[in-house]
Amino acid sequence: MTPNSPKPSAQPREFNQLALWMTANLAGMVTAVLLLRGPFYRALARRVGQPRRHRKPSRRRSLSLLAAAIIGTDKSTIESVFGPPRSTAIPDLCAIVVHPQKLFWQADQWFYPLVRDGHTAMAIRFHDDLATHVEFFASPA
Repeated sequence: MTPNSPKPSAQPREFNQLALWMTANLAGMVTAVLLLRGPFYRALARRVGQPRRHRKPSRRRSLSLLAAAIIGTDKSTIESVFGPPRSTAIPDLCAIVVHPQKLFWQADQWFYPLVRDGHTAMAIRFHDDLATHVEFFASPA
């Protein structure tokens, strides 16, 4: 075992969550879930190895990194990192539901605000419970 290799006790699911958490922080997502889970993910990163210090990516690059980290991830992992979606699109209801209570598990599209600038949101599209497409859009001025 090399000094930077992960310890056998760390589960692959935790590493998926760590990757999502790190890229969400770079993209500027600031939600209560990200803030509350921060100490756990920082401790996990320390257990894996010392983080390398690089220049912070541009906003555009950080959003593409976030999208790449999300694609292929299952709904439960996304929900555990970002929390429940703020709104969802449910085709059978022909509507967008705001503040759903566990109804979001049936939805094929979840929406999250990117709070840092307040005018950008993220839409995640799912197929068979896996994220297949991530799109960022701005609210009208």
